[in-house]
Amino acid sequence: MIRIAILMSTYNGSRFLREQFDSIISQSYVDWDLYVRDDASTDNTIEIIKEYEAKYPDIIKPLYEEENQWVKGRRGSAVFNFPRAKGKYIAMCEGD
Repeated sequence: MIRIAILMSTYNGSRFLREQFDSIISQSYVDWDLYVRDDASTDNTIEIIKEYEAKYPDIIKPLYEEENQWVKGRRGSAVFNFPRAKGKYIAMCEGD
């Protein structure tokens, strides 16, 4: 079982996304996954997530929304990432 599930939701977060991913990846975690959800970004956030997913397919667990859920009133990791998370511990990382 994964010990740590790191949850991140983002929307148009490309400006800092690589820095966030690199910071998480550089930690000394031994057994973890990063559940990152994009809320239908209109910048290049999706491309960055896919880039890291290709580099780290065993730890980056993306969810790509086709329509923005925030404007529909469906918000946050409690709705989207918590149900996907597998782990004894959950860490939250703001994506935007």
